[in-house]
Amino acid sequence: MSSRTMMVSMPTMIRIMAVLLGVVLFVLPGGGCASTGEKMANSFQRTRTNVAESRGQVSDTLSALRIIRTARGDGIQNAFKHYKKSVGDLEKAGGEAKSRALALKEQSDTHIKAWQAEQKSIKDPAIKASVESRRSAVRSNFALVQMYSDDVRKAYEPFIGGNKDIVQALSIDLSPAAINSLAPSIDRVSEDGKALDQKLWMLQHALDNIAAGVSPLGLPEQATAGMSSQR
Repeated sequence: MSSRTMMVSMPTMIRIMAVLLGVVLFVLPGGGCASTGEKMANSFQRTRTNVAESRGQVSDTLSALRIIRTARGDGIQNAFKHYKKSVGDLEKAGGEAKSRALALKEQSDTHIKAWQAEQKSIKDPAIKASVESRRSAVRSNFALVQMYSDDVRKAYEPFIGGNKDIVQALSIDLSPAAINSLAPSIDRVSEDGKALDQKLWMLQHALDNIAAGVSPLGLPEQATAGMSSQR
């Protein structure tokens, strides 16, 4: 390593390398602004894990709803117990998704500015030029992932609301006749769940693309930067 490169502090180098790898700087609920590149990378990975877990929770709720629809006899009580718990977990996941979307919207500009300020301490011209060339791609990543996160937040609302209404109705009358009468509502809520899962998949796919070193849309980062410069 050249003496010019060694002039960059190690924490700064770690942070810049995290950005060069396409890491999106996320602030999770209850977290805080990460102070090093490793923390940013860990935060990014946790976000990917949370999105995958959210898809699993939506799938579990849809499955529990299908079981409720066909349950009979003693199985109704157990099916309802599982469904009610799934809806509670779903509501918690929806709240976390809302917090993530709001945090990303509020903090993205702050993160970009902090990153730009740190790059001023880089002395090596080649490294500095490389970091500067990433600026538009990083901004594009933020904008697209923020859009997907907001879409997920909005899609949670009708799915959670519909499931809570079904839980309330079945808490009053948990009988086969009551379940049959709720068939149209169950169909509608199930479609809302499928729409939410699609939004979560799009966000998950965008995050996976960034982790692989390409843009959220799956294009090479250079292509995304070129698209941004033409706007």
